Amino acid sequence: MFISQCKKTGQRGFTLIELLVVIAIIGVLVGLLLPAVQQAREAARRSACTNKLKQMGLACLNYESTTKRLPAAMRSQEMFAIHGTANASDRWSFIVHILPFMEQLPLHQDLIARITSTPNFKPWSGHATTNTELTALLCPSDPNGSRTSSNSNGWTSRGRTNYRINRGDIRKERWHAQVRGPGSAGVQSWNNQNQMKGVELKDITDGTSNTIMLGEARICDMSGDSRAGGYGIDASMNGGMAGPAACAAIVGADGKYSSSADNQTQRPGVRWGDSEEGFTGFFTHAAPNSPRCGTGNEQWACLPASSYHPGGAVMTMVDGSVSFVNDNIDAGDPTHQQTGGHGYKGASQRGILGALGTVSGGEVASAP
Repeated sequence: MFISQCKKTGQRGFTLIELLVVIAIIGVLVGLLLPAVQQAREAARRSACTNKLKQMGLACLNYESTTKRLPAAMRSQEMFAIHGTANASDRWSFIVHILPFMEQLPLHQDLIARITSTPNFKPWSGHATTNTELTALLCPSDPNGSRTSSNSNGWTSRGRTNYRINRGDIRKERWHAQVRGPGSAGVQSWNNQNQMKGVELKDITDGTSNTIMLGEARICDMSGDSRAGGYGIDASMNGGMAGPAACAAIVGADGKYSSSADNQTQRPGVRWGDSEEGFTGFFTHAAPNSPRCGTGNEQWACLPASSYHPGGAVMTMVDGSVSFVNDNIDAGDPTHQQTGGHGYKGASQRGILGALGTVSGGEVASAP
C-alpha cells in the first residue's frame, strides 16, 4: 500500500506596505492624468466655442450679402420700418437680425410678428419667444449657460448669450452714433428719429481681417466676481472717458468687487434680444478678462471680452476668421483718460487691442 504525501505550497499575498505603494502609484498616475484629461475637455469646449463664433460671424456676413451692411447693434432700419420711431425700436439687438442666417428663421418670423402687432413688446417682456435658449449662443466652457435656477432677471427667465458684437474702443451708451467698431450704431439723442443702417464693408478701411467683429463674454453668475458678476459701481465711469484702471480700483485681492461697489441687479448676457451693451455688446478698451464696472447699471460700462478659457477669449474678425486674443495683449495704459470725446476719429488710444477694435482708425495692427 502506497501512501502519497502531498506537499502544501503556500500562496503569498500582498503585504499592507505593498498595497499602500500600489495605491500611492495609482494616485500619482491619476494626479498626472487628470490635468491632461481636463485640458483635453477644455480644448474640446474651446473648439466648440470657436466654431460657434465662426458660424455667427458667417451669419453676419450672409446678412451683409443680403443687405449690403453689417447688422446694426441697435435701432436698425428693420425695426425702424416696423415702428417708425427710434424710441420703439432702439433696444432690439443685432442677434435678432441674423437669426434667419443661424437656422432660426421660424423664431425670427415669430419675433418680428410680435414686434409688429404689439408696439410695447420689448426684449425684457418675458415672453417665451425672447426667452428661447439657443445653444448656438452659448459657450460650453461657461457654466452659467447651463444653470437652471430661476429668478426675476436671472438665468432661466431670459434667453442667454455669451456672444456679443464689438462696439469699438471708446465706451459709449447705446444711443451714441459715432462709429468706432463694426457694432457701433445708434443716434445722438433719445428722441431723434434717425436710424442707423449698420456699417458697410467699404467703411472698414483698417481691413476686414484686422477688425474684430464679435467676441465672447461671461454670463453673469451673481457672485460679485469682477469678471463674471454683475457690474462694479464707480462714478468715474460716467461719460465713458475714464480708463479701465478705475474698475480695477474697486476690486479686492479676492477678485471680487468691494461690498459698497457690488451691483448684481444688472446681469450681463441674460438677454440675447437686448441691444444694451451689457447684454450683447463689448468694447476693446481693456484686455480680455479685465474687471467690468459701470455707473450703477450698464450705462457707460467698462465691458471687456471675457471667458472661462484659460488665458484669453475667442473673437471673430470681420472677414469671418477666428482668433484667440490673450489676456496680456497690449491694451494701452489702463490709467489713460480717453481724449477727443465721443467724436474722436483718430488712432486708438487703447493699444493693439483698441486698434483691432476700430473700423477706420488708421492703425497698423493684425489679428493675433
